[in-house]
Amino acid sequence: MAVEQHGAEETRDVVVVGAGMSGLMAATTLAGKADVVVLEAEGRPGGRVETVRKGDYWVNVGTQFTEGTGPLIDALHRHGIEMGSLAGTSVGLVLNDVLVDTSSVSALMFRTRMSVMDRVGMAMVGARILAAAPFLESDSRLAQKVRARLDGRRASDLLRGVRSELTRAVVRSWSGQWMGCEPEETAATQLVVSIGLALADPAKVPNFALPVGGNQTLTDILAADLGERLRLDSPVRSVERCGDGVVVTYLDAGRPARIRAKRAIVTVPGDIASQILPELPQTHHRAFDDIRYGRYVIVGFFTEEEGPQPWDGLLAVSTPQLSFQAVFNHAAALRKNGPRKPGGALACFAGGASADALFELSDEEIVARFSRDLLSVYPQLEGKLGEGIVRRHPRVVPFWAPRGRESLPTLRDALGPIHLAGDYQLDMPSLADAATSGEKTAKAVLSSLGR
Repeated sequence: MAVEQHGAEETRDVVVVGAGMSGLMAATTLAGKADVVVLEAEGRPGGRVETVRKGDYWVNVGTQFTEGTGPLIDALHRHGIEMGSLAGTSVGLVLNDVLVDTSSVSALMFRTRMSVMDRVGMAMVGARILAAAPFLESDSRLAQKVRARLDGRRASDLLRGVRSELTRAVVRSWSGQWMGCEPEETAATQLVVSIGLALADPAKVPNFALPVGGNQTLTDILAADLGERLRLDSPVRSVERCGDGVVVTYLDAGRPARIRAKRAIVTVPGDIASQILPELPQTHHRAFDDIRYGRYVIVGFFTEEEGPQPWDGLLAVSTPQLSFQAVFNHAAALRKNGPRKPGGALACFAGGASADALFELSDEEIVARFSRDLLSVYPQLEGKLGEGIVRRHPRVVPFWAPRGRESLPTLRDALGPIHLAGDYQLDMPSLADAATSGEKTAKAVLSSLGR
């Protein structure tokens, strides 16, 4: 290892920038086949994946679920991580202070005390989403046209002609819950896909799963597998081409250092990638600028109740009229086997404009608001809520304004020895897509190295 005026210098095959799900999956795919090092700016790996554990329970205070299929699920199975089943659970909805199970159509229609205008508004929005649902996963020419039309419109267009304030609150809650933004900010595509598939094909709900021990179980294992190849508290300053390879400059214990490598994989969010890639073409700058990021505030609670509770069978409850937009019940995955153990774990989740307003408050004020509203949903928790665990996430799920996604293909191609990876590369950003992107990019790097 040479030492020059710029600080320590070393040589590697590949440098992975960022230790979120995409970076960890890329690095573990490379490990054993290339000399790889991972540089992570924060003091912990996992990115938006974070879990707090207590006894038999856990709360995901970052990404809530592991979903879909592909490399992420394969990695969970490969590492023998037990998956808590959500099959048989359902989703609730609180409207006008009444909690109903959304699997019951009669309860939705008659127990939520909606006015005629509210029912008409909900029917209009539901019909628009369901009309598009059959075209969401098809590759037919007609389906492509439908998706292109959705991609050119704002999600708020779902509310055209709707006079019900309750319906507007529900749609805003959906947008905040799924993408961390307001309907006016995003193209209709992402929201319609997120809601439409669940409405049109409820059988897909079991694709949402909870690894026992929380989502961080997998990132902990991947990080442990990397060992000393993972360097925390190592913010990258620049990634630049140098001949057929790259030079990566970063801070090592606060001091400048650099790595010469044959390849680099950059897995950080778009705005950070634009900052650390000084030779980035304008086409790529524009594509990164087109990406917006949802924002969230999450408060987790460990609970101390005894015996069966009304929420045991509910995976989540949507709460569009409260200070948070949803309550996720992480303990639902543990209720299938054996007698119910005391206690539980709940996460209250606010996104979009609701999160923006909460960012201005102290942790104590946020916990007080969420506790009050949670008790209005589940009064049985009076005196049984643990201390609130607050997380503020100003940058989480990628989304695009109308037509913004058209620049996305630009980011899928390598810039010579510099490769990009992240959940923004695929059509529906998710934890599973981040893992898929990381693995796919790592395989492309290995191919380029002739391995």
